[in-house]
Amino acid sequence: MQQTVLVVDDEPSNRVTLERLLARDGFHVLHAESGREAMEQLRRHSVDVVLTDLKMPGMSGLDLLKAVRTLDPDIEVVVMTAYGTVEAAVEAMKEGAYDFVSKPLKRLELLTTLRKCLEKRALQLENRRLRE
Repeated sequence: MQQTVLVVDDEPSNRVTLERLLARDGFHVLHAESGREAMEQLRRHSVDVVLTDLKMPGMSGLDLLKAVRTLDPDIEVVVMTAYGTVEAAVEAMKEGAYDFVSKPLKRLELLTTLRKCLEKRALQLENRRLRE
């Protein structure tokens, strides 16, 4: 089954590059240019993981992370930024991000992170089904 990644970045070139990279590796990719648009996508589509930029006008990546956790705690979130600080990474992880990756993104590192993230999600969903 094809897994869906929602790419959220206010920079069009970043969204297009990530969409192409992820689609080439077999992911179904949705995109949004803002946190608000991302939330609309999440309400309309089934998404496995959100890959969001940290610094965006309006709703930041951390604000989006909190909103995603409220909407559906099973959706994994990976935060990316060109302004990687230890404080931002720690805050993202405390808020429930699966991981924090620095731009410029390294293709193999990103794909490895996403695959591990999706494995975790699949195990959590399977555990819930077994308990029910």
